Amino acid sequence: MTGTEAEPTGGVFSRIVVAYDDSPQARRALERAIGLARNHGTQLITVVVEAHPPHHAATMGEVEEEMVVEEQAFRPWLAAARAFADEYSVQVTVEIRAGPAAQELVRAAEKVHADLIVLARRGRRVPWVPHLRSTAQQVSRRAPCPVLIVP
Repeated sequence: MTGTEAEPTGGVFSRIVVAYDDSPQARRALERAIGLARNHGTQLITVVVEAHPPHHAATMGEVEEEMVVEEQAFRPWLAAARAFADEYSVQVTVEIRAGPAAQELVRAAEKVHADLIVLARRGRRVPWVPHLRSTAQQVSRRAPCPVLIVP
């Protein structure tokens, strides 16, 4: 390297939270986050949110069992996300959260002091609540950091 070439000293972002639900849109958001994180030592926190607790469960035990089933369903998504990030030497941490998606993404960002939240404009939708504001809108209003909404 010559004296005129700059060596990478780190990116603008040290921690990026990216929402992931294995939809094609979420994969594009993950790709964008990896692109921003690549080669800069940025920590990427991939968050999957179980946005609605099982509505047919009668007891807390049944709710917990249903959450375990949901978590097992998320594991292949997260393994694929990790493998993709590994191709680009990006450090990935995975979190599975339960609750309203926007609220949980904001909490995840606050917890790690994220510099950026990346999410898709549309991912998997809950068909019985179309009147609610989108997760992207809610996150952008409540986020403690900049939000990149990937179309």
